[in-house]
Amino acid sequence: MKKQDIRAVIFDQDGLMFDTERVSSEAWDLAGQEMGIHLEESFLSTIRGMNLEDATIRFRETFGADFPLTPLRERKWEYVRKILRERGVPVKPGLRELLEYLKENGYKIILATASSAEYTVNNLREAGVEAYFDGMITGNMVSHAKPDPEIFLRAAELAGERPANCLVLEDSLNGVAAGFAGGFAVIMVPDLTPPTPMIRQRAAAVYRSLHEVATWLKEKDHPASGRS
Repeated sequence: MKKQDIRAVIFDQDGLMFDTERVSSEAWDLAGQEMGIHLEESFLSTIRGMNLEDATIRFRETFGADFPLTPLRERKWEYVRKILRERGVPVKPGLRELLEYLKENGYKIILATASSAEYTVNNLREAGVEAYFDGMITGNMVSHAKPDPEIFLRAAELAGERPANCLVLEDSLNGVAAGFAGGFAVIMVPDLTPPTPMIRQRAAAVYRSLHEVATWLKEKDHPASGRS
C-alpha cells in the first residue's frame, strides 16, 4: 500500500468516531444488573462491529438457546438512549479536525457501521458532523457483518474507488479483520480492545487518536513538511 494511492477514507462509527462503546458497555452492565446477568469484557469484545444477526448467533453459541437476549438487549438500548440523551454524543478527540482536513483536501468520506441508520444519523446530527460525509453504509444494508468485508466493499463502491485506494479507520478487532479481508489499507485506533501482534504487523499504523491519523495523512500529502 502506498500512501499516495489513498483517495477515500472509510470510517467506522462506535468507538472510532464516538466514545459510544463505553456507553454500550455501561448499558449492558446496567441492564444486566436488573436481570442478574454479567457480560465479561472478553465476550463483549468479540461482538463489537457485528450486526444484530451475527451478534445473536454469538450470544446463543456462548450462553445457550435459553439466554434471555431479547429483553436484555431491549433494556440495554433503553439505557443507551437515556445516557446519550442526558450526556450528549461523546465525540472522539480529533474527529472534527480530521474530517475538516479530508474535506479540504478532496478525499471522499464514507461511513460504514453495523449500527442502524436511525441511530447513526442521530449521532451525526447531534455531533454536528453529518455534512462531512459523502455517504454511508449501515448494518441493514449488508447481508454479512464484520469481520466479513462486505460493508467496506460496499463503502468503496459507494465512493467509486477500489479497496486499494481506500483507507479504513477502525477500533475493533472484527472491523480491522474486515478491512484486511477486503484488501484495504487499515489504521487501527484502539478503543476498549487493544491490537493483537498480527494487527500491529499488518496495519498501516496503530494510533492512539484521530489526531495522529490526520498527521499521517498530512505527511502523505505534504512529504516535504513531514518527518522522514
